Amino acid sequence: MSSRKVVVVGAGPGGLAAAMQLAFAGCDVTVLERQRSVGGRTSSIQSDGFRFDCGPTFFLYPRVLSEIFRSVGYDLMEEVPMTRLDTQYRLTFGNGGQLDCSSDIEAMDRQIAELSPGDVGAFRRFLDDNRVKLAKFRPILESPFRSPLDLFRPSVLSAVPYLNPQRSLAAELQRYFADPRLVIAFGFQAKYLGMSPFQCPSLFSILSFLEYEYGVWHPIGGCNQVSERMADIARSLGVKIQLDEPVQSIELEGRCLRAVHTSRDRYAADSFVVNADFADWMTRHVPNELRRRWSDKAIEKKGSRAARSCCIWESTVRTTTCRITTFTSAATMSKI
Repeated sequence: MSSRKVVVVGAGPGGLAAAMQLAFAGCDVTVLERQRSVGGRTSSIQSDGFRFDCGPTFFLYPRVLSEIFRSVGYDLMEEVPMTRLDTQYRLTFGNGGQLDCSSDIEAMDRQIAELSPGDVGAFRRFLDDNRVKLAKFRPILESPFRSPLDLFRPSVLSAVPYLNPQRSLAAELQRYFADPRLVIAFGFQAKYLGMSPFQCPSLFSILSFLEYEYGVWHPIGGCNQVSERMADIARSLGVKIQLDEPVQSIELEGRCLRAVHTSRDRYAADSFVVNADFADWMTRHVPNELRRRWSDKAIEKKGSRAARSCCIWESTVRTTTCRITTFTSAATMSKI
């Protein structure tokens, strides 16, 4: 019996993760990537013996990627050696003071005492409360919602008291910190989502919590090394990665995708995973009249890239990347 054929469009971390797991499950997988190298937004540039990250310069919350590697028989930290940064980064405030951010609670309290003595102890309370919040929301964040009835799952109902949708992230942080500099220090991570902490929902206090609880990591050689190693593992599992081969058109039968076309070949498959910008790929390749929910008008109304996550036919892979200036220059430029 022949194995199920799958075509993955995009060799970013999401596409590579899907390819690894599908190949490990026995599928015949081909990845089509428009660039000449893997990585997508985590690609890199090499020049004069140096490698420069083009996208994120550090790595957060390794648990998810560790599980992906483990699911195909590999250990993330062995395959992609990483250094946990401590100090994570330095924040310098325009109206005076600075904060060398660290997971060391005592060290943070000493610095907070210099900025705002009345806020000493708030950092620990913030961590303790958000540890519970993340535990409540993790099953929700990692599960699909396919029906309105999913809103009544026990995991959702138990998390409702921690949601506080009427409260912004800044308002949430003001419950802990009186000094506005500390509100910004623990709220600027909303920028990872393209939002202001004064408009971002309070749920996303878990972003800064993740940095302190699980660390800010530098993959040795740059963040692109994660994608490069994922591609190596995918190939070892039999995945065919076609670089410099963008999808030019698609072949539909009704509303079902049957094949994609590049300048080199036609790729038919049983299933497709499209790990590309949602709005761009849909408007470029899928006729407007076939998109009931995501018409051109609906996508235009969404406006920003908030609507542009990966798009799916059968498998779902989501990736999140972020970027700030880290405390160590090694996270932005690494010798090969």
